[in-house]
Amino acid sequence: VGDAVLSAMATVKVTPSAQPRVLAVVPARGGSQGIPLKNIKELCGRPLLDWCVRAALDSGVFAEVYVSTDSKDIAAAAEKSGAQVHWRAAETATSTASTESALDDFVSKHGDFDVLCLIQATSPLVMPEDFKKALHTLQSQGADSLVTVVRAHRFLWRLDPETKAAIPVNYDPLKRPRRQDWHGELIENGAFYLTTKAIWEAHKCRLGGKMALYEMDEHTLAELDSLVDWEIVSGLATKYGYRPSA
Repeated sequence: VGDAVLSAMATVKVTPSAQPRVLAVVPARGGSQGIPLKNIKELCGRPLLDWCVRAALDSGVFAEVYVSTDSKDIAAAAEKSGAQVHWRAAETATSTASTESALDDFVSKHGDFDVLCLIQATSPLVMPEDFKKALHTLQSQGADSLVTVVRAHRFLWRLDPETKAAIPVNYDPLKRPRRQDWHGELIENGAFYLTTKAIWEAHKCRLGGKMALYEMDEHTLAELDSLVDWEIVSGLATKYGYRPSA
């Protein structure tokens, strides 16, 4: 990164006293492969994307909340949830397109922000308070971007491709720690990300510069990639999901 870019980053760093303009975008293409139209499939009686959109709207953090999509059905569900719709370019809505390409497409039309929040529709267990606390963390630490994580107490292994030997990754089996004596591993849960405009413009990536962590509850690590996952998350949403009052 050149001196000019670094200088620009320094002038727009989000500080605790600033009142940043924060935009939220939920990428939700229509061509999901594992579960057709997954982003609007009903989860406990509500379209999937409604869970994160309503939490984002009720957080009071965002100037605007968008759903970026290429699907009329998803657009209709997004508007019913209270979000605005960004019609994404076709090349950013394929099965091989990166999320960053969808973000770049969004920013090209909605560049008036200080902080951009990427929210994943497949993380329906996010709460309004999560957005508030995460933005406070970004500001109080003077960070450039933020990733949400979950603390998991899991012992990781890998397999040597040549010898087929099992190799421990994050602990010594001869000194196996007790759960209460071990801080565990911080795992990216993909719920949402915060990115300052300067970092986006410098890297075209959701994370960069000084990165902060926002730790979420362990149940938010659940994924939605199969119908079995759907049954599991349905139970979790019943107990932990955000239910707006109106």
